[in-house]
Amino acid sequence: MLTIPTEFTTKCENAGTVTALDYGEKSLLLYTPIAPSGRILYLIHGGGGDQHSFFCPEFLNMVDHMIDSGILDPLYIVSPCFYDPEEKDKSPASSGIVVKRFCTELRKQIFPLVEAHTGVSFTRENRAISGFSMGGVTTWYAFLQALDLFYWFLPLSGDCWVCSETGGGRFPEKTAMELVYAVSRQGSPDFRIYAITGSKDIAFPNLDAQIKAMGKYPAVFGDKLKYEVLEDGIHDYETIFRYLFNALPALFTGKP
Repeated sequence: MLTIPTEFTTKCENAGTVTALDYGEKSLLLYTPIAPSGRILYLIHGGGGDQHSFFCPEFLNMVDHMIDSGILDPLYIVSPCFYDPEEKDKSPASSGIVVKRFCTELRKQIFPLVEAHTGVSFTRENRAISGFSMGGVTTWYAFLQALDLFYWFLPLSGDCWVCSETGGGRFPEKTAMELVYAVSRQGSPDFRIYAITGSKDIAFPNLDAQIKAMGKYPAVFGDKLKYEVLEDGIHDYETIFRYLFNALPALFTGKP
């Protein structure tokens, strides 16, 4: 896996802009690239985080340089927060309940807000969702509930909790079956999944077991599923930025 060039951590002369958009009592952050785009990524933070977790200088500088250098085609990036402002309990158990219902918020509130602000009606094929840790759990819930909205799924160091907390590891076969049923239930549309974790990541045992179980259904997943493990990769944002540096150029190309 490629490392992020040192110069990509510095401010880019040709930088995109970040705008805060409010809805109700909540707010999200929208990255607008320097050049026009019809593509969009919804990027979900980890447990205990918020919309600012990803949108730090390290990540935004990297994206700016990737676009400016031609490594990455321009795209919008949305960073929402799945917690309500009054949420006090951000434990894994409580967060798991929150992210399960977050797709409804995406569908009914966030999508219309973002598309009205950008003036772009994004097609399903040009929408991606990704997230780290609990954001990865959110990404799997989007797969279960919103295949009509997203084509590209990039879960990073987070398994599917449809069966239980850390259910990908505890119940891998049942989790894989639930994902198979979700595809059928939603009309068996085309999709792409690119899952990444690290060999020393606390999420590795759960995601690894789930992906191996999913591999037993080649008629459903087959070449639509790519899985990568970074040797010695750990569970932190710095490592996740490296995953995104490698994975983002493959989105919207038809070939993760």
